[in-house]
Amino acid sequence: MVALPSFGSFSLPDPLERARARFERWLTRGGPRAYADTHDVALDLLAGAPPCRFLDLGAGRGDLSRRLHALGHQVTAVERYVEQFDAPVPLVDADLNATWPFADGSFDAVAAVEILEHLENPRWFFRELSRVLGPRGVAVVSTPNITTLLSKLLFVAVDQWDLFFNHPWRLRDGYSTAVQGHITPLPAWLLAHHARDAGLEVEAFGYSRAWLPGVPWRLNPLPSSAAFGRILLVRLRKR
Repeated sequence: MVALPSFGSFSLPDPLERARARFERWLTRGGPRAYADTHDVALDLLAGAPPCRFLDLGAGRGDLSRRLHALGHQVTAVERYVEQFDAPVPLVDADLNATWPFADGSFDAVAAVEILEHLENPRWFFRELSRVLGPRGVAVVSTPNITTLLSKLLFVAVDQWDLFFNHPWRLRDGYSTAVQGHITPLPAWLLAHHARDAGLEVEAFGYSRAWLPGVPWRLNPLPSSAAFGRILLVRLRKR
């Protein structure tokens, strides 16, 4: 038999590693933390929601919190790497892998954008999400879309998905040892299954712009769709 090559210790070629390092330095100087138009898609999925008690999970620098605050929402932000946060809303340092420090039904709406992939137990996350939402509360949750055509090609080539690589800079958070990197891949069908088991109904799906190596996302001709959108977003409603 012919031995197949192993890709379990996949690493980036030197030019890509240098590009990654430059990109990370740019992020630490104040670049956006969310991918492309992900926040725009999240707000579109929330369109029509009146000002309400809003929880922003994994708030990062506070970009989405600021936008929600400007829309009139009463925002509470949660972030472990608190040093980076800069928004005019209350901030709570909480571990989302444990019981959240909020009473049942404390919020009317929740955003969890680019956080689910960092958590240890998605089923626990959805149970806590359902618990802190009030009756008929709404949530928007995102996760990397691992079933795009490009991600499927990467899996065939190296046994790894887009945004889920066996490399320390992806598995470990580059900013804080209090959180993990991308450790929990979820396809859309499994995310929906976990959400429904927690008492949340799936109302709509949305997708960020696509990704192509070396092509700025604003110029990418590929559609924002299940086949190409790099980030999957889901609007959920508490039953």
